[in-house]
Amino acid sequence: PDEQKREVRVLREAEVAAIIAHAKEPYVTMFAILGMTGIRASELFGLQLHDLDFRQKLIHIRRSLDSRTREVQPTKTKASANSIPMPPELEERLRNYLQRRRCQNAAGFLFTNRNGNPYAIGKVVEYGLWPAQDAAGIRRSGLHAFRHQVATELQEHGAPLKVVQRQLRHSDPRTTLRYAHVIEDTHRKAMESLAAGIEQHLKRQLESSS
Repeated sequence: PDEQKREVRVLREAEVAAIIAHAKEPYVTMFAILGMTGIRASELFGLQLHDLDFRQKLIHIRRSLDSRTREVQPTKTKASANSIPMPPELEERLRNYLQRRRCQNAAGFLFTNRNGNPYAIGKVVEYGLWPAQDAAGIRRSGLHAFRHQVATELQEHGAPLKVVQRQLRHSDPRTTLRYAHVIEDTHRKAMESLAAGIEQHLKRQLESSS
């Protein structure tokens, strides 16, 4: 019953920007996709060229990739297999990546190594994410921190819960709430008022005793 839960690492917009700035391709495009969409890492490595719909400005999530076996498998849930918006900034990065950096492969995966094999999540973290975070002076995290970042930033920008749920493709909104690490203004103001009251009482007591 007293088992400790693993700390949830949440990146911020500025940290994502710094990671992208200090990373090298193909990691730059990987982190841009994660930070601008919130898709799972397994879904990122399952992306194929025809999943990018530049005409409708959509990214179709149709499959995931097992990080250990690197085999194609269905998405985590039925709700996960859906389409999400492709922001203009991400579209530009994807077009540049496809023109200059993408390694050709028979399966049409978006990200493969020089041997034509999909990347392993652990290798991307070790050789792509951590060096960029170290260079930017950011505490290390895993790739899932990008997903928490998107959920949190969307809520802080005022996006309705249904929008965040649709972006993360959760079948249950309660799952989405666990991803959004946001303190409402009323909650924050109430706690600030409480803390200020304690400090005021403390100040009076110190003044009266001096």
